[in-house]
Amino acid sequence: MSAGWLSRLAAIAAIGVSVGVALAGTQTAAAPTDAVDTVIDTAVVGGRAACRLGPPGTECGAPWPTVPPALPGCPDDPRAAVVDKAAQRFWLCADGLPITDARPMTTGSEEYGLPPVGTHYVFARNAIATGIHGETLHRFVAFYRTPRYNRIAFHQYVHQPESTVGDLARRGESSGCLRVTTADSWLVWDFLEIGDPVVVITA
Repeated sequence: MSAGWLSRLAAIAAIGVSVGVALAGTQTAAAPTDAVDTVIDTAVVGGRAACRLGPPGTECGAPWPTVPPALPGCPDDPRAAVVDKAAQRFWLCADGLPITDARPMTTGSEEYGLPPVGTHYVFARNAIATGIHGETLHRFVAFYRTPRYNRIAFHQYVHQPESTVGDLARRGESSGCLRVTTADSWLVWDFLEIGDPVVVITA
């Protein structure tokens, strides 16, 4: 992991848990009791707590693990994500190494083919987006556009119990996006930036 990224984490952590600016106003963030901040559970567009930048279950502002798990596909970029649709898992990478374990997700079916195998790039980040069926999608990080101009993105799960995210039996329930848990939607939102690669390694 680059010294620049560690410096960035340290700088943000120094801010502490302060003021979260939400779409519908401003509220004060309390220290979270677990990986999911129970006070700010809405999309926030600035000034969020540094707790969002540590791996789930770690204390506020904790650094990423220094010993990466054995996961394939990380490109040599400062930040990236790898998507394994066959396993219904994804992981985040920094400087060519995984920095999270394999996290659960629910995607479209293999026959549907979205997103396709290959390297794509984050081109949009929306705190709140609207799905093709009119549903609200939180922390929408888009990296692929279909021929019909529909955006494929990571976002907080919808239309299924959170406990079932990642179950192989639920594959195909998404229209193409990557549904992730609430905690992992914050993880992706805090990590990936415009231009970062998302590598899809299986169909």
